[in-house]
Amino acid sequence: MRSQLKKPTGSSSRDAELSAQFSKASISDLPPLQNRAAQSSSPYVRAHAKTPIAWQLLDNEAAQRAKKENKLIFINIGFKSCHYCRVTTAESFTHPEVASLLNKSFIPVIVDRDERPDIDSIYMNYIQASNGSGGWPLNVFLTPDLEPVFGGTYWPSPGTELIGADGEEVSEDERLDFLVILQKMRDVWPEHEARCRQEAKEIVSKLREFAAEGTVGGTGDAAAGGQVTESDLDLDQLEEAYTHIAGTFDPVNGGFGVAPKFPTPAKLSFLLKLASFPSSVADVVGEKEVAQATHMALHTLRRLRDGGLRDHVGGGFHRYAVTADWTMPHFEKMVLDNALLLGLYLDAWLSTASKDKPLSKEDEFANVVFEVAEYLTEAPIRRPDGGFVCGEAADSFYRKGDPQMREGAYYLWTRREFEQALSGLDSQVSAVAAAHWNVLEHGNVAREQDPIDEFINQNVLYTVKDTNELGKQFGMLPEEAQKLVETAREKLKAHRAKDRVRPETDDKTVTSVNALVISALARTSPAISSIDAERAAKYLQAATGAARFIKDKLWDESTKTLYRAYSTERSTTQAFAEDYAFLIEALLDLYETTGDEDWLQWTDDLQRKQLDLFYDSTISSTSRPATPMAHHSACGGFYSTSEDAPHVILRLKDGMDTAQPSTNAVSASNLFRLGFIFGDTEYTRLARETINAFEVEALQYPWLFIGLLSGVVTARLGGIVWVVTQAKTDKDREELRKKFYELPRAGLRSLAFLKEGGWLGSQRNGAKMAQLEAGTYVFDGEYRPFREEEGQ
Repeated sequence: MRSQLKKPTGSSSRDAELSAQFSKASISDLPPLQNRAAQSSSPYVRAHAKTPIAWQLLDNEAAQRAKKENKLIFINIGFKSCHYCRVTTAESFTHPEVASLLNKSFIPVIVDRDERPDIDSIYMNYIQASNGSGGWPLNVFLTPDLEPVFGGTYWPSPGTELIGADGEEVSEDERLDFLVILQKMRDVWPEHEARCRQEAKEIVSKLREFAAEGTVGGTGDAAAGGQVTESDLDLDQLEEAYTHIAGTFDPVNGGFGVAPKFPTPAKLSFLLKLASFPSSVADVVGEKEVAQATHMALHTLRRLRDGGLRDHVGGGFHRYAVTADWTMPHFEKMVLDNALLLGLYLDAWLSTASKDKPLSKEDEFANVVFEVAEYLTEAPIRRPDGGFVCGEAADSFYRKGDPQMREGAYYLWTRREFEQALSGLDSQVSAVAAAHWNVLEHGNVAREQDPIDEFINQNVLYTVKDTNELGKQFGMLPEEAQKLVETAREKLKAHRAKDRVRPETDDKTVTSVNALVISALARTSPAISSIDAERAAKYLQAATGAARFIKDKLWDESTKTLYRAYSTERSTTQAFAEDYAFLIEALLDLYETTGDEDWLQWTDDLQRKQLDLFYDSTISSTSRPATPMAHHSACGGFYSTSEDAPHVILRLKDGMDTAQPSTNAVSASNLFRLGFIFGDTEYTRLARETINAFEVEALQYPWLFIGLLSGVVTARLGGIVWVVTQAKTDKDREELRKKFYELPRAGLRSLAFLKEGGWLGSQRNGAKMAQLEAGTYVFDGEYRPFREEEGQ
């Protein structure tokens, strides 16, 4: 198979010069490898600038050199907040023998997974297929054509004593620490190069076949006039998805499967939505099953709220738990996870609040909504320029001047430190708070979770007794116990901020991550406006500020091009399909909250660009024939990367929900929403075509495509758009938004504000809408009014 290396769009003439230089030079003429990490815009990559390894960037210079010297490329993919990435750097990438071997026998390349999620996805798929599991750091050996030969995740540092399954120390011949792996790969390449190349090509071929399995065959074609053919995907797949998810549910601890356990926002959102879909969904899934789905979601959210994954002092959630009961977290905090959890807890609050009285801060889950929203809108998560960072590291120095970082140092407490922090208060405060959060004299970390004795006497805060239980234990009212807990929380927070070193932030602003935060805050603001107008305004201002930041720093208006990331400068990496998808969704949410047509107009530009760059068209055009090719299968849906993405050996389509929602599921929802707002049947056609592109796999494994199943509901049952004419007062609009947001998001609902002389009135069905008298109207997906709601 021919290499698919391509020159990055907009790269300088340096690449061409280097190419000519490398083609003419002999190996002996090439300059020595130099560490180029400082040239990167990524904080993760730049953090390796002082290591002894001659790190290269993933660009033409590194690729050309690998071919010229005929060396394996060693690629490390990680992110700054990752605990094991930091450990690998500290233990192995500073090791003299490791550095010497990497510099002499390989071309070492380092990549930030947040800047190049496309590269990460390709090699993560390979690692998961070959090893059965994945994670970070991702360490892979590649041929000079970027095809994988061997790889893994975290490898122990050189000289580590490894213990086998039988409890005995592994012999030196069997030991596979980082240095041993490098030595073996150094010897394998010159001795078995032909075999390595052949097997690598076969692996890529299999990966390509696997990636195409779910999107085989067209869903529409030019001969059919571009009509989407009937799909077998139906509401029955929601029942199958529910049944499978229910079979993996942990009825005691909540969540799904065994440790390690992740919050899985997409799965929980699907379960919550089942109760809010049209009644015909419950007819298929079953009313008892829908009720059980709600129970599973709410039970899990309660366990997450009370568990160690939540930072009970400073707000926000850690990435995942290493125990089934959520008591022991892995301590990095990812902004993406917290944005999704904010939206999820908002839906849980709205779905459980009393329908007979206004929302209240006393409602269940309200405190978590405010807590996470505050975490996201305060420093250091919200940058001074308005963007949001990627996350906070798991490791930190416990005190200033400490020589070494420790995992969880910022969040853990000994009983003595806990009581010292609460000194000066009534002794009952410490006793109640310790009972509430299970703070023990000798720590609450289980011995099996501390194999290297790093958590001795340490306590992770998690709730074991609620205020009713505390009241009974200490002879007080639950309200009094709650007040003491809150007093302790504020005191601990102040102590932590003053005496401890906060973990480093990965301060780059990534478009897709920021879009998820914008969306969550834009939805939270109108929902809480009646009970806390000040915070509602704060959250909306943070959302609009981030949107303006993206438009100012990451959007090229002249070429209608979006970029991926910004740290101290804009990355040269152009945005991926997920960036467009999540940003379009965020701007639609922002438009529905503010009524500002500028956001809606920008979504239209972004949607057209996303279709142009990433859509796998089933209809031939002069610029893009609908003929299956290596980079184009002509069966609908969005590829993750554009055709000219640099150094990409295969194009993938993201249909399954993972830690973040599926790009194609969000894209289908966006197309439906825009199609309904504009009355644009082409957008709604593409939405159905996108869903149908994953028909083969979704019919087999519907529980892996739960985001797309929401689109199936819309495709089968239709959606609605509420249109508010320009004559509505601000008070009327506020009431409408309140009604619109007091239901969890389900089915497909869109909101349009028609302003006199506004932009929307000149678009698609604008003329038809302009004829409406003052009021609020509800239309179906074909813009046929099926009822009129005056006075809402």
